[in-house]
Amino acid sequence: MTGSSEAHRLRTFERWQASLSPFALLERFLGSPAGAFLVNAPIFQLKENLKIEPWMRVLDVGCGAGSALRLLDERVQFEHPPVGVDFSSVAIRNARASAQSADRPPEFVRASALALPFRDGTFDLMVSSYLVRHLDDEEMRTFLLEVRRVLAPGGLALLWDCAPTGNPRLDRWNAYVLSRGTGDPRWRSTRALMALGELAGFEYIRPAKLRPFLFPPIPRASVLLGKPPEGWQAP
Repeated sequence: MTGSSEAHRLRTFERWQASLSPFALLERFLGSPAGAFLVNAPIFQLKENLKIEPWMRVLDVGCGAGSALRLLDERVQFEHPPVGVDFSSVAIRNARASAQSADRPPEFVRASALALPFRDGTFDLMVSSYLVRHLDDEEMRTFLLEVRRVLAPGGLALLWDCAPTGNPRLDRWNAYVLSRGTGDPRWRSTRALMALGELAGFEYIRPAKLRPFLFPPIPRASVLLGKPPEGWQAP
């Protein structure tokens, strides 16, 4: 079931990428560096808020055109090239093309979020923006288990996406706006994301409280999940 739903989502998404509709053009703009400032403004504060260090190995799952990952790298200047993963060959091709002018571009890998092609304990930080609304609960559990597997001891995972408003009519409108070409979104609150993190075995779970988000005018849910360092014991 999970594999077939992901394959359908990929076909739908890649048709959407080739579309010239106003919604598709807007989404491609929002995936650019200028658009990333609007939809991912908290990226500019992550270095200080999470105490991100240059030695950390970083993974972005669902990286799209890679703009958010490149902005984070510009802020931190990582010693190891950060890695972006997306299931779309179109997205990866665009990410590589847009990063060609960088002195040291990130690495971009086409892969499923449900089967990350990395060894256990490879990364110190994982970020994922606007991916989880496309995953059902079974896929979310698989995804979070994969994230926990590839995180090093002491590593952190930061996820954010649009969230429910509490107004059914407004949620339906937001779903309509955000589902053009990508399927109906699954709205989850921060509390729901935290519960899924607990089911996946994360011992450190906190609301990330990311802000500000400038566009679209929809609330965000964000969660910070941690894999404890060696020898750590829960209080």
